Amino acid sequence: MNRLMSLLLAAGYAMGQTVFLFACHQVRVRAAGGGPGLVLRDVRLFGLDLDGFSVRDTGQAQGWVPQLVFLVLCSGLMYAVLRSARPDARPQLRTVLALLGAALLAAGVAELAGPALDPRSPLVLPTSGQWVGRAQVDGATALPAQYALWSCWLLMPSWAAAWLLRRWAPVRMLLGTADDAAGGEESPAAVCTVRRRRDVVCAGLLPMVLLAVAGGAVLRHTNVRHLDQSASITFDPELWLPYHPPALVERWSGVLYPALRMRPLDTEETAGWLATLVVCLVFLAVLAAALYAVVRWAAARHPVRLFMNCWYATVLAAAAAAVVESGLLQGPWAAPREGAGPMGLVRPFEAALGDAVRFGAVWGWATGACCLGAVWLMTRREARTRPKVHEEQLSHAE
Repeated sequence: MNRLMSLLLAAGYAMGQTVFLFACHQVRVRAAGGGPGLVLRDVRLFGLDLDGFSVRDTGQAQGWVPQLVFLVLCSGLMYAVLRSARPDARPQLRTVLALLGAALLAAGVAELAGPALDPRSPLVLPTSGQWVGRAQVDGATALPAQYALWSCWLLMPSWAAAWLLRRWAPVRMLLGTADDAAGGEESPAAVCTVRRRRDVVCAGLLPMVLLAVAGGAVLRHTNVRHLDQSASITFDPELWLPYHPPALVERWSGVLYPALRMRPLDTEETAGWLATLVVCLVFLAVLAAALYAVVRWAAARHPVRLFMNCWYATVLAAAAAAVVESGLLQGPWAAPREGAGPMGLVRPFEAALGDAVRFGAVWGWATGACCLGAVWLMTRREARTRPKVHEEQLSHAE
């Protein structure tokens, strides 16, 4: 897409987001009359919290810095996605999904940035375990991810209007083709055959499969066997199967998204493990389909674009798995969420979405790195074999 048009769309989106995030709560308080004991109810649209992520206290860094991180990162990523769109600015499903993935990735980074601003440790950064724990407790309702889900579509009307009015002279100037070559023209694909695309997808799935096999000793549901006839059900990890994955995996994989686990735990009943396994398989299947579509458009001239698109695909696949998880592991099976409230009542979708988006933000780079490495190896192998084939053709011609 034209550079100026991409900049205008991204800037307009960022401006609207800034006004909403920094003014929504203050306007609602003023409209409700204010007061020290005022309690405002959540405003929801299609089950998503509209204003839960809005700035409520500008006097402390943790009250507005995550929103600022989200705005800056989301605007930059969306500009990059729009620049890779078609030169005629026609909306396409793959570009829309990439925009959604960019918004969710920015939401995950903003949520993970919150623990670093905790007033309990103003001078020392928390450890990795404290970081993940605080992010999981503070983001139990997945407020940044919910905001990204519904606000991402606010860009679509202006984009669609620009395309519909593309023959109008002022809009035609913005959509000029002077720099289309630098905008979004498709270059020859680096991975064109079905076999090569399949190989790249398998390489991208490798880190996610390893994380799922290693997993973490965390249960999302309560479908477990009693450890003792006289004892109540417990969720103490020390009383589970004495399995300890690597410290990095235990802290940053199973804790961020407990449903990504192929290994059954000792106290887990078969039905609970099968439900978790279904969620894990859905995640891997959606990720494979997304990577297959991404690799189709991968170009050797745009390795950063391939890397980021695979990252977006991981976030979107985790969000799709969260939707399935909220349908399977709910009701009497839903495990209470520590720190979520006095009764530990959190909607299953909100808890699953927050964990899934954090997981995609933390581990999506591994998928992109593996796909990029596979494409690089294939390109080098073709470059080495091409001169030999050319020499053989010349020898046969002689």
